[in-house]
Amino acid sequence: MDWQELFTELISQYLFVSLYRALAASLASENASRLAAMQSAQKNIEERLEELETQYRQLRQSAITSELLDVIAGFEALNEG
Repeated sequence: MDWQELFTELISQYLFVSLYRALAASLASENASRLAAMQSAQKNIEERLEELETQYRQLRQSAITSELLDVIAGFEALNEG
């Protein structure tokens, strides 16, 4: 094989491998970025859900307390009469 032809093939293969590596690294970087964004979104959803559950529990407890106070006030009003 002629050395010039061999050199041309080696350069061609080197460029192909370099380009392939660059594309593979770009794809890996894009997927890593997407994964990080999804994990961040999931964390935000979990935090918001926890806040809403806490708010729901507080409202529910306030309603229960209010009802109990109404029952106690009614009972005391009946006993005084």
